[in-house]
Amino acid sequence: MCKGSGEMKTAQHLTLAGLAWCSCFAATASCGSLPSREPPPAPITRKATPAEEITLIKADSAMFAAVVRAQLEGGDDYPFRLERLRYDSRPYGTHSGYPEVFSGVQGIDPTLTFARAGESAIDDLVDNRKRILKMNGVRAGGPISYPQCAGVRVPTPPPPRRSAPTRTRRPDVHAGCPKQPEYYLTVGLPIKGQPEGLRNARDTRGRRVSVRGDIWTVLVDERSFGPQGWSWSQYAWLFRRSRGGDLDLAATILIGTVE
Repeated sequence: MCKGSGEMKTAQHLTLAGLAWCSCFAATASCGSLPSREPPPAPITRKATPAEEITLIKADSAMFAAVVRAQLEGGDDYPFRLERLRYDSRPYGTHSGYPEVFSGVQGIDPTLTFARAGESAIDDLVDNRKRILKMNGVRAGGPISYPQCAGVRVPTPPPPRRSAPTRTRRPDVHAGCPKQPEYYLTVGLPIKGQPEGLRNARDTRGRRVSVRGDIWTVLVDERSFGPQGWSWSQYAWLFRRSRGGDLDLAATILIGTVE
């Protein structure tokens, strides 16, 4: 459907320069938002038409390319410049391409913007994402697993009792962690506008987010594994379309983190 060059033009013109013992959760976005006086819009439960699926695929290709570009251009502030990273080409990292568990932020459901696409359309969307990653030398792959690696905030176990054998050692909860940091990222489907649950929220720099214009939002999940343990964070990235048609990163909002 969208495997041809015509459907990839939107992505190609955006050429890119390249959560267990203890947990901590911070729902910063929803706590900082204002209540809505109007009832939230109902999700689009019908199946998307072929034309709507093509529109979704094109919008997703542009958004995914913009996310990868912004990540590769990251610096000292979030989004950071990451090494040893991989992107899951499937939205949210799920087989269906739709989230299994919603973040709880009002308006973040992707079916508020697009009708639910079929399996074939999601496959075409994933193929486009793979092309974008390949064009920019970014690795595609599934989740990273280190079963013997505890979270960053997992405390060190207390020392053995004096009555214990002298050879008993204090267990190292991070002994199974990688020696160098590794990152696994997933990118959700595009959402039109700034979701209600993110209005008046503070961004990752502490500023109130109020953006205008042609705004698009996408969820980016980042799972990191390193010598100190693993952590998971979910962010909402807001993009504004420029006069030239490019999607420029306008703000990033931390939704939650688990360590």
